Amino acid sequence: MVNVAVINYGKLNDYAAMLPEHVSGLYVFSHNPLDSTAGFAHYEHVPDCEFVPYAELRLRELARDRLFDYVVTDNEYDLERVARLRAHLGVPGQTPDSALSFRDKVVMKEVAGKRVRTPRFAGLGTFADLLDFVDDVGYPVVVKPRKQGGSRDITVLRDAGELTAFSRRHWRDDLMAEEFVDGEVHHVDAVLADGFRFVSCSRYLRSCLVVFSGQNNGSLQLHPDDPVAVELTAFLDECLAAFDTPAVSAYHLEVFRTARGELLLCEIASRVGGARIPALTRASYGLDLLPTWLRLSTGLPVADAPRGVPDRLRGAVAIVPPGRAVRAPGRPPFAWVTEYEVNTALAAGAVAQNSTSHLCWAMVEGRDTAEVEARLWETEAWLTGNLEADTP
Repeated sequence: MVNVAVINYGKLNDYAAMLPEHVSGLYVFSHNPLDSTAGFAHYEHVPDCEFVPYAELRLRELARDRLFDYVVTDNEYDLERVARLRAHLGVPGQTPDSALSFRDKVVMKEVAGKRVRTPRFAGLGTFADLLDFVDDVGYPVVVKPRKQGGSRDITVLRDAGELTAFSRRHWRDDLMAEEFVDGEVHHVDAVLADGFRFVSCSRYLRSCLVVFSGQNNGSLQLHPDDPVAVELTAFLDECLAAFDTPAVSAYHLEVFRTARGELLLCEIASRVGGARIPALTRASYGLDLLPTWLRLSTGLPVADAPRGVPDRLRGAVAIVPPGRAVRAPGRPPFAWVTEYEVNTALAAGAVAQNSTSHLCWAMVEGRDTAEVEARLWETEAWLTGNLEADTP
């Protein structure tokens, strides 16, 4: 029997469905409670599992009486501890050094900068380091945590007044500064393994940072033969050539593209893209990113990677919580809206906590990227124009 240790985050992940061949050897520790756990060798819901080390302790204890063949996670914030477990147990997969290089954004840019362009950046030990960086680079400057995700806790300093305001906030020891890059932001989503290669390129409607100023978020797929998609795919390969990469991995790469067409690394993570990306990929390519990654990571067969081009492209737009009590409207009245979902768990009056925060979201389809984009703007206008006050 194959034993697989899993540190899980996703609320809806069904490991019995994704890994049925391994179900009796699954040892699952989950941040969120899972509904489908029948037949697992071991399951525990661990409140705050993402933040507490209990799962790491218990898996090392369990390993005294059994051999684990694989250790996996669906969660970016668990990549390093899963890598530590692999190293301790002698299990193949991503190493601790590799995991760190995809998690710590300073290390990430130091590594990637050997092969691709990056914005100017610096780790910040003290506030004086930030002042020196501003003197060297000028405004605007981006300040962000080295290991955070979802655009959380990011600050853009555009002038001396904003720097002064930032100086009144509590200082934290995990920050970096980066040159602000003006331009489009693209994302590349991939699953790569020996004998398997899937890459999909997309463009964000707006920067992920705009959700904190009340603007909506979304992205749209590029045709694989689009010249920009071809450039982005080559950028992914060149970037990964700088890293210590495992035999199997998923990647979510974000790339700045300036008005002059220059590509610069924003960030790269060794995990599946979040938010609406898996749904878009499933709709256009018939490929489910997370199960594909997990099956390949645990030695299981998968269908061949899609080789043809999609006959339709997709995009999605998410309406950001507006900070007041509103109800999401019903499904937009457009035949090309193929999926629509309301976030029923959102608290009344909520504001955006990260780049994936949403009141509702819609997926659209079209013949090409231009048609998808036009339909996304139309869908966004309809949704925002039909929000209703949520009165008792």
